[in-house]
Amino acid sequence: MLIAIDSNVFIAALSPNEEHSPNAQRLIRDVASGKHTAVASSIIYGEVLGISNANHSQDIEGFFSRIENLETLAVDDDICIKAGKLRRDHGSRLKLPDAIHLATALIANANLLITNDVVMAKVAQKLLPTKLLSEYSV
Repeated sequence: MLIAIDSNVFIAALSPNEEHSPNAQRLIRDVASGKHTAVASSIIYGEVLGISNANHSQDIEGFFSRIENLETLAVDDDICIKAGKLRRDHGSRLKLPDAIHLATALIANANLLITNDVVMAKVAQKLLPTKLLSEYSV
């Protein structure tokens, strides 16, 4: 199964005090062990580094490269066009980073999208199977 992962899942995994951190950590372990393959937009680097503690930034940069079975897709013209169409169709409910994550999932033909964003999940579930991070069993 190919799972598309939103940035907020990685943020939760790296934030032990976050409510769904155990679920996020389990998902990442499942991907790394080969239980699933995963795809994420390359904007995960900017989103995760942008909110993380500066003392951990070097660790975070290597964090993604150490996750076996995770492929990051560069935000290219096709993804941006798809993201623009998603925003046009769903209006202000879908922020640009969320539209990029959703477009990446759709272009990669992901079987499932996992996010920690309720608003994004409501839009995404109309287009592909979607679970909130809280629904990923630990």
